[in-house]
Amino acid sequence: MFDNLISLLFFAAAMQGFLLAGVLGLHKRNIQANHILAVWVALLSVDLLGQIYYAENIFRQFPQFIGLTNFLPLSYGGFLFLYVRSLTQTKPLRWHDSLHFVGFFIGVLLNLPTLLQNPANKLQFVEQIIANQAPWYFQIVDALMPVYATTYAILSGILLWRYQQSADNSMPRLRWLQTLLTINMIIWLVVWGCTIAPIIHIETNNQLTYLLVSLFIYIMGYTSLRQPDIFAAIKESGIKYGDNRLPDDLREQILASLEQHMREHSPWRASSFSLAQLAEVTGIASHHISQVLNDHHGQSFNDYLNQFRVNAVCQRLREPHSQNLLDLALECGFSSKSSFNAIFKKYTNQTPSEYRKQVQN
Repeated sequence: MFDNLISLLFFAAAMQGFLLAGVLGLHKRNIQANHILAVWVALLSVDLLGQIYYAENIFRQFPQFIGLTNFLPLSYGGFLFLYVRSLTQTKPLRWHDSLHFVGFFIGVLLNLPTLLQNPANKLQFVEQIIANQAPWYFQIVDALMPVYATTYAILSGILLWRYQQSADNSMPRLRWLQTLLTINMIIWLVVWGCTIAPIIHIETNNQLTYLLVSLFIYIMGYTSLRQPDIFAAIKESGIKYGDNRLPDDLREQILASLEQHMREHSPWRASSFSLAQLAEVTGIASHHISQVLNDHHGQSFNDYLNQFRVNAVCQRLREPHSQNLLDLALECGFSSKSSFNAIFKKYTNQTPSEYRKQVQN
């Protein structure tokens, strides 16, 4: 099937990678971190298939795919950084996190001339590279890769160091991650060696680099699967929060994330919606949600949900022709008429009927 052993190893690694990506995507612990890692592993697997595509001269039969994987390594630094951040902070992903992939987007733009060429010109482009006559934009992308990856390796190490400095005795030290980041840095030093070697007329082969990077990410993936829920590891006994109290800025971030999710998705409309479900969809540890709600609102999680439900009912009751009270209560997340009446009166000091009569007169 393959003419050389390296291609066979890459193919086996790619298949293993797709399987690992699926398992990480379905894993129930450290959900956000594992989802980031799943995408990263899947892209690496595609990149490995790209290596086979060139090594086995498949590109000569199907030249239309030339250039599709050239810029993928420029995304690996961003994935590493966001993965480490997700393990060390309860910070949800935001649109501006796409800025960590600026190098990747630059790579796409620089490769656009190649991607838009016809198959015959793409074949000529590969021949230029083989003859060491690569276009300037290809050389720029090639040079950016170790710079970008090394920068993010350092930033990821700083994130972990700060976490370890601030973590109390109840928090995991993540020494396994420290070891993996050290290995990652060694790999990129090897890449730097391979990048500099041609300048001093030493021939190198990037297949060794791909083998090392593949091994690193797969080890990280399987190691990640064995980790407990990092933030659930905090013990909630004795004094309610004690030394585990979150920094003010982090509490503000968590509160803003919760408020945004509640406004945009209205999960409180489901009567069975739980704290565990909110933690899962936001990527914020449940005990951190409880702490923030207690600190900022003096409320439990159920009180927090009921406040949204009561506010929604009040808004609907102000309408001239509001619907039946029980239907309205069920639509806004209350499970029964009795609980609706009790909770509504707790928040407004009026029954729903009294409130509607007052606001509509």
